[in-house]
Amino acid sequence: MLTKLLHQLAARPWVYDQIQNIVGLKRVVKRLSQAIAPLSPKVIVDVGGGTGKVRNLFGSDCRYVCLDLELPKLADFRSKVPDALAVLGDATSMPIIGCCADMVICKSVTHHFSDLMLEQVLDESRRVLRAGGHMIVLDAIINRQRLAGRVLWRLDRGSNPRTEEDLRERLESRFEIVHWEKFAIYHEYVLGIGVRP
Repeated sequence: MLTKLLHQLAARPWVYDQIQNIVGLKRVVKRLSQAIAPLSPKVIVDVGGGTGKVRNLFGSDCRYVCLDLELPKLADFRSKVPDALAVLGDATSMPIIGCCADMVICKSVTHHFSDLMLEQVLDESRRVLRAGGHMIVLDAIINRQRLAGRVLWRLDRGSNPRTEEDLRERLESRFEIVHWEKFAIYHEYVLGIGVRP
């Protein structure tokens, strides 16, 4: 009951952003920023982009598409960035034309997908990417040895935490991996960059 109430509170944009800050989002985004800085994408699709926190990693000349299933988060993003493109849609069947994006970002969202859904999201990401485009996967991974991670996983709405090996294998089945790293804040994280052949 308490967990359900916490999940309902976390769905509110301001609360969601505060929770993300508490669990180390700024450090995670800094790591992401360093990894993608040399890539210079012009069209970016942010899968499960929520309130669009990574928009500021890209120049104003980039076309940033924030794709999410939660309208309140997208509305919050639009209120802060009025000319932004916020798309209410399902990542397993993206309402985006094929071969249009230079980069797809899947940050802190893979643990919300069932195995089948994750396969569909990766297929859709490959579909919307241009040849040579970059697929970015950044998410917490499960490590039962880390107390902070175990506590955070119990509170998280995502019910499908994965191992580093599992995420890498799924990414490798569709993309050529050009960067892979593991790091820790409270959770352990992986940051993988794949290229669409």
